[in-house]
Amino acid sequence: MEFMQVLLLTDFSENAKIMQDYALNFFGKEDVHFILFHAMKPCKGSACEGVCSSQRHKALTSNTEKLQQRLKPNQTLTKVFIKNNLVDAVRNYIEKNSIDMIIMGGKGITSDKNRQFGKNTYDIVTKIKCPILVIFENSVIKIPGRIVFPLDYSTSFQHKYFKTISKLNFWKTINLSILEVPNRMLNNLMFQKTNKHKISKTFKEINYQFKPIENKGENGICDGCLDADMIMFMAKNLSISNQIFSQLNAKKLNQQTPLLVLHA
Repeated sequence: MEFMQVLLLTDFSENAKIMQDYALNFFGKEDVHFILFHAMKPCKGSACEGVCSSQRHKALTSNTEKLQQRLKPNQTLTKVFIKNNLVDAVRNYIEKNSIDMIIMGGKGITSDKNRQFGKNTYDIVTKIKCPILVIFENSVIKIPGRIVFPLDYSTSFQHKYFKTISKLNFWKTINLSILEVPNRMLNNLMFQKTNKHKISKTFKEINYQFKPIENKGENGICDGCLDADMIMFMAKNLSISNQIFSQLNAKKLNQQTPLLVLHA
């Protein structure tokens, strides 16, 4: 039996709890090994005397024990506590361990309340080369039925981006809308045609359709994702990534729709 390896990043916030609820529902009865992962920067000076670390250890152990009780019989769980900044801790861990997906909250305890996307989350999704699922405080816990995939054909489409998500049972039942976003810098019809051919081969086993964007203004992606259960995009597609992050923090994009950020 081959278990999918899933890293759950927690800072013990309410958003992290919702993320864990979503993760358990998302993977259902899949064979999964979850790693509940917490990183903290080492305290400066001697005033702390290890109190912070001890408190975090206790919180992680308590969280692990509660989560353990909710797993399916074919699922396992371990905990990892690392003293380092989050990005370096995660990067070092996945370099030494085979991880299929990272799941985290949209923002944590220390995030700016006026922003939908916390700095830690932004750093992880842009700097860590692993598929990352971002869950927000108001995300609806359900198996995604309709997934919107914004694409502007500026990045070469590759099957390996979908290696992890296509293994999951629900994948073959989804309705995938490929939201075609205009890119003024790109006018290579042959490159676009090649990408579409790759798309048709990759998605041949699921229900998908191309959907030209209707609103070509700055809120076009936002309008095209209004009824999506999940938004999926390639991190390497920088134009799309930047628009999504910008619209999230401007509160134009639906603040509850989970984001699946694809890295190859």
